[in-house]
Amino acid sequence: MNSLTLNTLSFSPLAEQDFPLLLSWLNMPHMEGKWDVAGDLSDIRSQFAHKIGADWQEAYIVSFQGTPFAYVQSYLATRAGDGWWPNEDSATVGIDQFIGDAEFQGRGLGTLMVRGFSDWLLSRSHVKKVITDPSPANALAIRCYRKAGFREVGIVDTPDGNALLMEKMYGMRE
Repeated sequence: MNSLTLNTLSFSPLAEQDFPLLLSWLNMPHMEGKWDVAGDLSDIRSQFAHKIGADWQEAYIVSFQGTPFAYVQSYLATRAGDGWWPNEDSATVGIDQFIGDAEFQGRGLGTLMVRGFSDWLLSRSHVKKVITDPSPANALAIRCYRKAGFREVGIVDTPDGNALLMEKMYGMRE
């Protein structure tokens, strides 16, 4: 995808020139402990460069009215590291995202982003289910996913610890 526009949001494919922006976001106080990336540009490059042009994952910088504020990625669940999702099939896509600019939190943009992105993924012929796995203690994220049309499946054990598996399926009503 070159870019995607949903209402007032635009999604631009991640590019190397976005790495300094990611670095600044990931070093903001509200991001502490929420994304596993260390603190310099070489760490950002090693964490994100392989996502550019990959055949099984996509990454985007999300903008609101032309101002970048968030990062979102999708990936084929069957290809996620070392069998992270062993019970999923090739029609399942996982998502992760964060609002990098704290000034954009609490405005409903996270829900708009997750709903629009997951709906777009489900509109693709090869995608039948979108999954995500917030921490069971992250009530804000869980509420966002519910508002975006996801339902809770249950607690799962992941390499990062316990998570709440949530899913949104093709044809599922909000």
